[in-house]
Amino acid sequence: MLKAGSLFSGAGLCDLGLSWGGLHHQFFCEIDDPYCRSILRRHWPDVSIFEDVAHIQGAELPQVDVLCGGFPCQDVSAAGNRAGIKAGTRSGLWYEFRRIIAESRPRYVIIENVRGLLSLGIEGVLQDLAEVGYDAEWEVLPAAACGAPHHRERVFIVAYPYSGDNGGECRLLSALPGILGNMHQPHGLSDWLGIRFDRKDRASPCAAFGKPFLLRMADGSAGRVDKSFWAGRPLPPSVKAVSREGAQAVLPALKALANGIVPHQAYAIAACILIAEGLPVQQIPA
Repeated sequence: MLKAGSLFSGAGLCDLGLSWGGLHHQFFCEIDDPYCRSILRRHWPDVSIFEDVAHIQGAELPQVDVLCGGFPCQDVSAAGNRAGIKAGTRSGLWYEFRRIIAESRPRYVIIENVRGLLSLGIEGVLQDLAEVGYDAEWEVLPAAACGAPHHRERVFIVAYPYSGDNGGECRLLSALPGILGNMHQPHGLSDWLGIRFDRKDRASPCAAFGKPFLLRMADGSAGRVDKSFWAGRPLPPSVKAVSREGAQAVLPALKALANGIVPHQAYAIAACILIAEGLPVQQIPA
């Protein structure tokens, strides 16, 4: 059994994927969003939640085999200000991540961020990992590769203590194509949460859902979303008719989803680690 710790946890979407694979969480850390912390407490009620990554020390954290985290992307994202990873910026919180890696010395580190990291910062991250004694492999893994109806490309860096015995060859993520093959979807069609539509037709999602589909994708169950956010009232015929109260109720969930990843992406990375360890990989729950 591998134990995991999570920094920059958000609503735990990455952590859900790790849990699916069979990892057991020992702690979370999330500062920005009380809503996200409430989600973490609901699904992992017995796991400690720290709030400020800058105020925790590696020595006070439970020992874990896998430390994961997606440090803030605002300064490396194509949609952000492109300031880069610098002290004092949001993305500069990477330096706290680096410090905790050096202090806690996990067996594996999973670092997730947007594709923009490849052109603005990954060389610094890799250098920092090398300075604290870690080798690293990385891959761009889109949500679409896991069957989702959107791209959501994310860079995943997997690091582990330098051993000098792998000859510089990629060894851990080599299992990724086979893992993704089990999730493969036809290129033009998506079957997401039981609703099948054509990605090449912009009107297809609306036709498949029949109602405002952003609300219905929020947690994968139209019934729970409708009941939770609309108090049993029927959904209005169009997004324009959404009440102010209803919109305010759903915004925290949409923000958490927008800042997160598809859990299947993290599951695939966790599976690579488990295979490298010679451990069984649990199947994604139905």
